Amino acid sequence: MFTNRVFNLLIVIALVALVGLTVREVSATSAVIAASQPHGDLAKAEECLSLPARSSIYPVNMENGLRLPHTKDGPTGLDGGLISLLSNYRDCSQ
Repeated sequence: MFTNRVFNLLIVIALVALVGLTVREVSATSAVIAASQPHGDLAKAEECLSLPARSSIYPVNMENGLRLPHTKDGPTGLDGGLISLLSNYRDCSQ
């Protein structure tokens, strides 16, 4: 009976330590993310200016018969794709 209680106590101590470490890591991660993100409308304006013009989106016929959207900077399938690019335009127009 005594060993069963000691085992249960060790399990509870391990779970409390695990929860404590998880909370510490989550708070540290959120602090790093908050510090790395630019603040204010100036950062949003700079991001919107870096987008390619909407008129620069055009389809390109690939060798295997696919038609993929491209911009003046390259294929839109990189770094989020066309849906991400159009979503950024929607955020910038508001």
